[in-house]
Amino acid sequence: MAIDIQMFVLLLFVIYKVSKAEILDQQTVRDILIKNRCLCPCGPSTSDGWKNFIIPFSEGNWFEAISYCNEMGMSIVQIRDKHDSKELQDWLDRQGLEPSESFWIGANDLATAGVHRWGLSNKRAKYVEWAPEEPNGATIRGETEHCVELVTDTMKWNDAVCSKKLKFICERYVQ
Repeated sequence: MAIDIQMFVLLLFVIYKVSKAEILDQQTVRDILIKNRCLCPCGPSTSDGWKNFIIPFSEGNWFEAISYCNEMGMSIVQIRDKHDSKELQDWLDRQGLEPSESFWIGANDLATAGVHRWGLSNKRAKYVEWAPEEPNGATIRGETEHCVELVTDTMKWNDAVCSKKLKFICERYVQ
């Protein structure tokens, strides 16, 4: 699907400039997704090809990660099954990362608390690898944890506040 850049920029503007309360009271992320369809370069629904990953040099909040990957013609990484997890782990092992380094992945429960979906595509995350006692949906300085980070040495997931600055992983399918 071709990306409507104006709609994508408008969505990011709404996310950054409108208060969280206004977004949640007037329109959910799910509402925005239904209205504007998939805003990311979504990969195939099956593993017909392989993934090409990059880790940008900059850090960002979860929304900035989505935007950056999209601008690169990629999407924020999705881990759909054990094969995806192993493929990503093998790639990360070759990157010489710091122990316990964390990265944003596309999973989030912004639309419905407790129901994790991928990026802005509204596809449910059926395969999950939560760390013990996660997700806990904790509230930190008034912000609830809705976005998901991956801890690389364990490949376990943790929910975190979306405004947290982290590195992130972008992916592109190669056929």
